[in-house]
Amino acid sequence: MKLNIKRRSFLRGLGGVTLGLPFLETFAPRTAAAQTTATPKRLAVFFNHNGVNMPNWFPTTAYGALTSASFTGTGLEPIASYAPKMLLPRGLHQVPRGFGRDPSGGDDHARGVGCKLTAAPLADTTEKYATGVSIDQVIAKAVNPGGKGALNLMVGYRAKDVLGCISYVAAGQQASPFQDPWKAFKDWTGTGGTGVTVVDKLAMRRKSVIDACKPQFDALNGHPALSSQDKQKLDLYASSIRTIENTATTIGLPKCSLPDARSAEIMAINPANVTRDSEYQKIGAMMMDVMALALACDYNRVVTLQWGSGAGGPIFSWLPPDLNTMYNHHKLSHGSTTDGGTMNTLPENDWRAAIHNVDVWYATQLKGMLDRLSMYTEPGGSLLDNMTLLYMNDLGDGLGHNWMDLPVILIGGMKGYFKQGQYIKMTAGTGTANDKDAPSNQLLTTLANSMGVAMTNFGSAPTGKAGELTALKA
Repeated sequence: MKLNIKRRSFLRGLGGVTLGLPFLETFAPRTAAAQTTATPKRLAVFFNHNGVNMPNWFPTTAYGALTSASFTGTGLEPIASYAPKMLLPRGLHQVPRGFGRDPSGGDDHARGVGCKLTAAPLADTTEKYATGVSIDQVIAKAVNPGGKGALNLMVGYRAKDVLGCISYVAAGQQASPFQDPWKAFKDWTGTGGTGVTVVDKLAMRRKSVIDACKPQFDALNGHPALSSQDKQKLDLYASSIRTIENTATTIGLPKCSLPDARSAEIMAINPANVTRDSEYQKIGAMMMDVMALALACDYNRVVTLQWGSGAGGPIFSWLPPDLNTMYNHHKLSHGSTTDGGTMNTLPENDWRAAIHNVDVWYATQLKGMLDRLSMYTEPGGSLLDNMTLLYMNDLGDGLGHNWMDLPVILIGGMKGYFKQGQYIKMTAGTGTANDKDAPSNQLLTTLANSMGVAMTNFGSAPTGKAGELTALKA
């Protein structure tokens, strides 16, 4: 007699909560009898635009060990407490290279968005989209059960061209990132059915997973072929799930759901307003909630979060000084009052101070993301310990449209694959504005291998080198 229960979908409770079964020898293939399910690795990408205030962004201490003091006074100071988990490579450059050095469509803003995760040229056509798939989609389809693509999230306005999305599902085909946190949340929690009120949904999420799946659980527990040892496992499993649910409710952060008040807040978002600058902070925080949950609950092992569009960005009206209330991020990155006119027309000290405040704000959001990932504990440590978050920007120096000396951070050791707590000079050249070694395609190749997706080279850039960036590996 064969019991028709799918392992991954068995304990899917109301509200979309999914919990895997313990390993049961009774139903295991002979060749798998001694195996156990490992905690999966995950990858997150945190991406923003228009470069950074280069003179005041990187660590202030020498190459080597990172400490909290390494970030004092820099744009990264808000994440200083994560210094022991950070790996900061210096001197990386993008491929295809900019400034006309490699063939590719688009200007350097367009390449900074379209090439960063694809390491492929942009088409020399009107659309100028990337000519290759992006690394997030390649990794996701290889590691997600069922070959599911990456979960792509976005905060703010999306440009209707190459500047509007970093992820590509195929050559010339951008992904469709969620811009509404409620739509993203209900997509993976399974709460998107029609005719269900907010109150109903909150009640469903409060229902125990074991209670919601009682018929399936009883069927498995009563199966005549189930050994006494496996029956004992199931009883212990049910007891442990009850304990987890009760504990999670006490601390206010259930494993695979949000507190009721936060869920209601996300549901109440007006979809007509989600891309407005005035909602940028609020939507960003909600998207980070969704991102952390999706990773922690193993809905998706690869998630990207894109803040704004290239050559754009919000007016940071909530930040000092006054320039932040007057000009959008792109204008400020050029020290200018216009997007396409004369550049560097504002007093340099003023616009650099404004950009620094933007850098600090993004680093504060990044800390919030790291705090969320650190909240979840699992075998091997926290969720952050079992994964890596990649921070990237489309440019280095925004004023110069520079694609060299890129601001890149890896946080979380990917189960020991990457070094941690290190500031490393990657290029053999005397400076860090480099276009000879440490290309971005090698960074993407290294990320793929860290996730168990073996490859020797990623992308189709006309320059660059094959292989990993071995200096990043533990």
